[in-house]
Amino acid sequence: MNKGPILPFFLRLFWTLAIPFLLTMTGARLLLSEVFLEFEYQRPGFPSDFYGFTLADRLAYGPYALRFLFNGEPIDYLAELRLPGENCWNIESGASDCRLFSDRELEHMRDVKEVASLSFAAALACIALGGASIVSGLVNKRLRVDILLGIRRGCMLTLIAVACLALLSLSAWDRAFDLFHQLFFPEGTWRFPFSDSLIRLYPEQLFFDAAVAIALLVSMGAALIFLAASRLTARNFTGSQR
Repeated sequence: MNKGPILPFFLRLFWTLAIPFLLTMTGARLLLSEVFLEFEYQRPGFPSDFYGFTLADRLAYGPYALRFLFNGEPIDYLAELRLPGENCWNIESGASDCRLFSDRELEHMRDVKEVASLSFAAALACIALGGASIVSGLVNKRLRVDILLGIRRGCMLTLIAVACLALLSLSAWDRAFDLFHQLFFPEGTWRFPFSDSLIRLYPEQLFFDAAVAIALLVSMGAALIFLAASRLTARNFTGSQR
């Protein structure tokens, strides 16, 4: 059996799948930031908290969960946070303050951190493999052609996937939101009362806006990378057989 085509095939397949994943993770990391959170809280039309968090409260408490995802701290980082009595809902009689997050909320944030850590670790592994493949392409013209072909296919796959997901989300956002959570989290662990801090700090509108922003960033990134890969192919490898 001729093993020659195995490496080119692997490179094409790798980049076809890696481009959508890496672009999505890049967009997600950009949006999992205090800058985006602050922008959302302060933009006109963002839903206010029915249970009493002011803009100042959200700006103060909202960033903690984002920091927890990337700071390497245990769940105690969130478990130790307290709210003053005036910001508590269903506060115990005689208590002067309450926990910011309940046990169920803390368990969900632990799950979110695990998913985020695994996802970004996988992205780093893809970057490492991609870097190794690019090095191989620098010394082998044929492999360069396969890498560029895989990148272009990955960009096209990304744009098709974004279009399909956008259509699904716009036509049935609630269903898409549920499917996303069902994919990554055990049933019954990610639904909370509207009075819980996770909902008060991160209402569903925030997730919708983030999804739109990620879709736009990913689409722009895919289009730019496709154009760059196409120009490199045309400039250096016109007439190469693929």
